[in-house]
Amino acid sequence: MNIAILSGELSGDLIGGALATEVRKLVPDVELWGLGSESMRAAGVELLADSATWGAISITEAVVKVPLMVGRVAPRLKRALSLRRPDVVVLIDFGAFNVRAARYCKRIGLNVCYYFPPGSWRRHGTAGDDIAAYVDLIATPFAWSAEHYERIGARAVNVGHPLVDRVAAKMTRSQFAAQFGMDATSAIIGLLPGSREHEVAYLMPTLLEAARQIYRDLPDAQFVVGIAPSISAERMRDYLASHAELRDRLTEIWHEFKQEAEDKLIQPVARTASVLARQREQMMVTQNGVLVPADAMRKEMEARRYSEHLRARAHQALPPTVLAKGLTYDVMAHSDVLLTCSGTATLEAALFATPMVILYRGSKLMELEYRLRGLDKKITYIGLPNILADRMIVPELIQQQATPTAIASAALSLLNDPLRRQQVRADLRAVRDCLGEPGASGRTAQLVVELARQRKD
Repeated sequence: MNIAILSGELSGDLIGGALATEVRKLVPDVELWGLGSESMRAAGVELLADSATWGAISITEAVVKVPLMVGRVAPRLKRALSLRRPDVVVLIDFGAFNVRAARYCKRIGLNVCYYFPPGSWRRHGTAGDDIAAYVDLIATPFAWSAEHYERIGARAVNVGHPLVDRVAAKMTRSQFAAQFGMDATSAIIGLLPGSREHEVAYLMPTLLEAARQIYRDLPDAQFVVGIAPSISAERMRDYLASHAELRDRLTEIWHEFKQEAEDKLIQPVARTASVLARQREQMMVTQNGVLVPADAMRKEMEARRYSEHLRARAHQALPPTVLAKGLTYDVMAHSDVLLTCSGTATLEAALFATPMVILYRGSKLMELEYRLRGLDKKITYIGLPNILADRMIVPELIQQQATPTAIASAALSLLNDPLRRQQVRADLRAVRDCLGEPGASGRTAQLVVELARQRKD
């Protein structure tokens, strides 16, 4: 059996990897190939091209990637589809590319399954309707999407959302806090700046300033930056070091530790963090080491004759901040409030029923595009929890609205109002209920294998 899987950015790659794993359980000798990245590669999919850098959050960002997609990836994919003629081609989201792929596949007589059709999360509108003419099967994670496609004549199945299987924390809150020398009884605020380099570049400085403002009003607050697998800890350290408010207080002391197995706590980091916590020192902790802007920092800076400068800026205290790479789900699960970039992360956080402030912030060109296209008037919600609920249950701050002061104010209003947080958690649990039961990847794999066997028969 020969199956091609075509995904785009990180979220599609994760979905494709889970699907490939389930398909191989059903057909151990299946030939799997296509477009994707690390998750699909780990699941045994032969990749024609790595999609890790294809993600874009606007037309202005996407334009830069068009020459690669059109000039190199598309022709290579067409040749492979024509020569290898898979029994079924599975398309995962990524409509700008995959809708064209669907047309080509249908033109040369291949079976096509569209998994996660474009815009399927929207309860209203006609986004993605054109794919009905080019596909043999639509596997969608939402009941309303399946009903819509059936009404327009497509074969559609509601398979549920694979996030229900994938999203889980590794630690309890107490373990998570102990890992980084934090106080589990004090407020923990998670910062999720995104999984794309440009998202982090645009949002991280704003998040850091918002954290400083929150810390000023809530001195017991602790901050955790969830670093996506696609962003290196070193790159995140550079973003921190380049922030004007923090640059002069970051130490050059960096203790390197080798990471142990992923499912184990990294004991050297935990021990060091615990010592610092007992001393009530301000600190930064990463999975790779500890960054200490306290006594050691002071000695270092005094040696460089910066002590007067430090005293002059003492009122701008660096909040206790943790860099946590590879623990994003724990950051989501154990934060009292999340400040998160819009995207799949907001839905993942909803599965933990964690209150959040959803943020969208980009370049000046992206701001201009946003206004020229009238998106500020056309789009009711940008956050998936609000879109799925079809009402505003968590606050959203878009482009110029997403100032440090506005972010801090939205976060503090949640942190200081337990009853509101309780209601938000209840609303988010209702969002989780619309994602279906566990086993979405397995159900989709069964449908894909059945479609492939129809071609072979």
